[in-house]
Amino acid sequence: MTDRPTPALPPPLAMMQLLFGKQLTYSLSGVARLGVADHMDGTAKPVEDIAARCGAHAPSLYRVMRMLASFGVFKEGPARHFSLTPVGELLKTDAPGSLRYMAMMFGEEFSTRAYEHIAACLRTGGDGVSEAYGKQIWEVLGERPSQCGTFQHAMTNSTSVAAPAIVKAYDFSGITRLADVGGGHGLLLAAILRANPKLQGVLFDRPEVVGSVPQDQFAGCDGRIAIEPGSFFERVPDGCDAYLMKHIIHDWSDEHCRTILTLMRKKLPQDGRVLLCEMVVTDEPGPTPAKLLDIEMLVMTVGGKERTEQEFRELFAACGLLLSRIVPTARPISVIEAVPA
Repeated sequence: MTDRPTPALPPPLAMMQLLFGKQLTYSLSGVARLGVADHMDGTAKPVEDIAARCGAHAPSLYRVMRMLASFGVFKEGPARHFSLTPVGELLKTDAPGSLRYMAMMFGEEFSTRAYEHIAACLRTGGDGVSEAYGKQIWEVLGERPSQCGTFQHAMTNSTSVAAPAIVKAYDFSGITRLADVGGGHGLLLAAILRANPKLQGVLFDRPEVVGSVPQDQFAGCDGRIAIEPGSFFERVPDGCDAYLMKHIIHDWSDEHCRTILTLMRKKLPQDGRVLLCEMVVTDEPGPTPAKLLDIEMLVMTVGGKERTEQEFRELFAACGLLLSRIVPTARPISVIEAVPA
């Protein structure tokens, strides 16, 4: 006996289901901000107890949790009692691969105000943040320490999910000194160094970013890590035979990317390499993470985008580099390797 195919929704219902994506995003952001999942586990608890622990209005929290349970975030049973599912576990602050801060970020003011202007983005090719604030995303975050903190934690969330997949998929053993350019708090670089005990590493990012790297971030990497402040539009670290960037290139226009990559090419030895950890847009006709993230870049950045293989190839060629291979990982992200042309 074969399973019957799920009947397609009538077009009006299909459209309404898409439109109600807003309710999902903001509900997830709200329960993440309240820390709801931090007061839950696999045992069902009354919603009144959960609300009391996280400072919520129980009847309102129930309505949101009931809806999220219908999408598999929570499990309801018995009535008005909820437990965490494996998906909901990712909203816990200390869960492996936690996405709590990512959920919070999607509901932050800088994000929501930017998306109010998506029609203007479509008309002009500009970004929503500039429309909303008259300045670019990095300036806006710089003026809002709390929202910037949420953003940095969200980027760490993203890296904690991707880092094990990157380390497993790509062979770093042939590299002597690796610079993680725009590496944030160094989570990915630390994972690479621990898996490659002979490798030297340099964490390079803006002074305000590297100034707040957790003290234990590079535990076990003593003597093999240097931390340098700076702007990747002005310089990159010296003495490296490989430069790594995760989700940096997608933030910037081709012109900006050429500046960064050209600085790297000038420093790179002939047997060196540039490694971009990015999503790659393919010809797959269905929905993909790369297509969705591309819209985030459209609205939130000036000229940033997710790129196709050909677009990466052309970008490298303009900087004296050659795309040598694309290494897929178990996550939607790939390691895109370039070498001197």
